[in-house]
Amino acid sequence: MKIITLLTDFGTRDYFVGAMKGVILSINPNVNIIDISHEIEPQRIRSGAFVLENSYSYFPKGTIHVAVIDPGVGSQRRAILVQTEDYFFIAPDNGILSFILTKSKNPKVFSLEDENYFLKNPSSTFHGRDIFAPVAAHLSKGVSPSSFGKFINDPVIIESYAPQFISYGRFIGRVIHIDRFGNLITNFKAENLPKRFVLRIGDFTIDKHLKFYSQAQTDEPFSIVGSAGLLEISVFKGSAKQILGASIDQAVELQTIE
Repeated sequence: MKIITLLTDFGTRDYFVGAMKGVILSINPNVNIIDISHEIEPQRIRSGAFVLENSYSYFPKGTIHVAVIDPGVGSQRRAILVQTEDYFFIAPDNGILSFILTKSKNPKVFSLEDENYFLKNPSSTFHGRDIFAPVAAHLSKGVSPSSFGKFINDPVIIESYAPQFISYGRFIGRVIHIDRFGNLITNFKAENLPKRFVLRIGDFTIDKHLKFYSQAQTDEPFSIVGSAGLLEISVFKGSAKQILGASIDQAVELQTIE
């Protein structure tokens, strides 16, 4: 049985996710649909890319991953299918698959163009239902990736999101995702962290780096390396997002301590 995963910013209160699943099952009732998340902050492409990057490889080979965070829906942006050695990815061509395109060996990218595999009269506001879902379903039934459209070699790849060097011992990173607990996931990788450092975000300075959450006092901000191997800013029994007033893409300064 083929597996199709769904990752969107649609939430679950509206009909959007249910409609996508209905389309898929109408085309292939024998597919297994798995929700990765539908709670990506609206239109936050980098946040969606982070969640997908940290979940896709735990699925069996041959899984079809559908990612729809699509602020450009209805515009001239392309819809694409990416084939790697082990997986398939279907998404808008807006950079959400940048990590796949840069890390995979010889990925093949196809532009979704053949309307025979879309729903009739696609809406200009809901390509998740009318294009991405039916293409995923047809792909799960064995349709060749090249049947959906031509091969392309210029997919959108967003710029590197590595921390920027400012001056000796100082770097500026970013909050790339905020999880449901209010933890701020940054783009500082664990393997690149100095032995001692302080962080500054907004008006706050954070000088405690801990190994597990309960080492901190209640409502005390601290940093910790999370399960994705990235530095996080957390608050024990509280929300770093709320207490620090933080948001995705906010700057985080790291200062090395000699």
